[in-house]
Amino acid sequence: GIMLGDGHISHFQTIVTLGTKELPYVRYVQELMQELFKVKATISIKRSGYRDVYIGSTLITKWLKAQGLVSNKVAAQVGVPKWIMRNKTYMRAFARGFFDTDGSVYNLRFGIQISLTNRSAPLLIALQDMLRKLGYRVSEASAYKVYITRREDVERFFKEIAPANLKHRRRFDKFSRRYPSG
Repeated sequence: GIMLGDGHISHFQTIVTLGTKELPYVRYVQELMQELFKVKATISIKRSGYRDVYIGSTLITKWLKAQGLVSNKVAAQVGVPKWIMRNKTYMRAFARGFFDTDGSVYNLRFGIQISLTNRSAPLLIALQDMLRKLGYRVSEASAYKVYITRREDVERFFKEIAPANLKHRRRFDKFSRRYPSG
């Protein structure tokens, strides 16, 4: 999910580029990459302030491509690898990583909304299907976004999917206090 959100695969490197206000999440991704691949993941800071978490390894890039990932997900109009769609544990983990990188939590006039954004139509359609298989009521894909708006689904998403990106959890907590359930 993280890779299809903010990730990139070159011939030599696996890279995740994260925002300027996400340092705790940057460290989380670094630790996750190190745990998964058993190699050192490095953090570099761009002039823009964005941070890259990367691993230099052609073996890892070849393996990721064999798992269904591509160098340019938008140009390739890639979807979610089929092996993820066959297992609810993998679907939840994918949804977490994708939301952490390409998701948002919004304050609506009378509630809270989750959006997931990507310019790959097959990816959004697969994500919509995945969320429905997990029991969420989700909007149709439109304008490169999919939404979860029903309060009980938003609350369940934060409980079951358990986003790891602190900026999303903080926004959800802030908006939840504004609109307590019940």
